Amino acid sequence: MGSIVAILVTVGAVIAVIAVTALIIRTAPDPATKRYLGMELKDTADMLKKGLRDEASLPKPISNVSEMYRPKLERDFPHLSYERFIETANSALLAIFGAVESGNTDALTNVTDTLRERVRGIIEHNASRGITEHFDDIKLHRTSIADYRSGDGKAVAVFEISFRCVHYREGDKKSEKKGKPDVPGQYAASITLCCGDEFAEKATALTRSHNCPNCGAPVYSTGERMLRCRYCGTGITEDIHRSWLADSYKFI
Repeated sequence: MGSIVAILVTVGAVIAVIAVTALIIRTAPDPATKRYLGMELKDTADMLKKGLRDEASLPKPISNVSEMYRPKLERDFPHLSYERFIETANSALLAIFGAVESGNTDALTNVTDTLRERVRGIIEHNASRGITEHFDDIKLHRTSIADYRSGDGKAVAVFEISFRCVHYREGDKKSEKKGKPDVPGQYAASITLCCGDEFAEKATALTRSHNCPNCGAPVYSTGERMLRCRYCGTGITEDIHRSWLADSYKFI
């Protein structure tokens, strides 16, 4: 019995020492902190919090290998500018977010049926849980090619996009506990673009795009075999092999 009492007394003393030490640390300046930073612990903690907020405002890093893949892409598709590929990738990402938020895939063009079905699956999953997914105040930071492969009559190019937005799920209990974010978050996503007969045959809504070989202006088509530039009148023969479609996307 005496040994048990001794143990309890010892444990109580240890707890008391820990409590007193914690109180001292909270109320007294940390000598090392003040010596090197001229701050107390509270000031250091505030500085760290500010650093985390600043980090949250910086764009997420993405691959920077355009020097490796861009020349190959431009060599294989000289009629399309690199900027047009960037525009296609950006437009695809925004269209996907718009479809998820509106709950409607009808506005998705230049995508394979595989991607359309995936987006439809996200919409149905959200609807089954009574959730509306929002992507507000989107700002695209940078887009760069991350991979490119071609052969056997097809080509695949992967683009990575860094962006910010206010992303939240209305109706989701976990998200509603946190509330709508006060500031945009930083995100990155990859979009896979592809072209070739096997992809085009799987696309139910296709809008092909070109650059006019004469004046460089953008030319769009919805399936006509012969196109004509609206700016200079140059005729362009449509080629289904040159139709680029978004085939997949994911957050990275």
